[in-house]
Amino acid sequence: KSTEKLPVVMTASPYHLGINDKANDLALHDMNVELEEKTSHEIHVEQKLPQKLSAKAKELPIVDKAPYRFTHGWTYSLNDYFLTRGFASIYVAGVGTRSSDGFQTSGDYQQIYSMTAVIDWLNGRARAYTSRKKTHEIK
Repeated sequence: KSTEKLPVVMTASPYHLGINDKANDLALHDMNVELEEKTSHEIHVEQKLPQKLSAKAKELPIVDKAPYRFTHGWTYSLNDYFLTRGFASIYVAGVGTRSSDGFQTSGDYQQIYSMTAVIDWLNGRARAYTSRKKTHEIK
């Protein structure tokens, strides 16, 4: 634990802590209903064949070794890069994840406000607790 103020790299993603399954399931549309019958339609697709190359075989380039690979054998994340330079690295999941309140959405104001609240807490402009009861403050 450091007593010094540290710069922080914050990664915001709902995928770090999983979702609040119970709350999310309650917010879903009820699928246990009778389905109405809809009239059927036919789909017509025009078949198109690929065109032949205009270049002759001897004009096409021959590559002995591919200049690129589809995979790489070593990864060094941006967070790890900054960790070695004295930054703290935090992962923030947001509303609707794990045991938090709310419903997981994609980029709406609730997501933005929850991430802004973390930034405010990191900068000392807000207080944070482990639950709504506010019995344990995170310092």
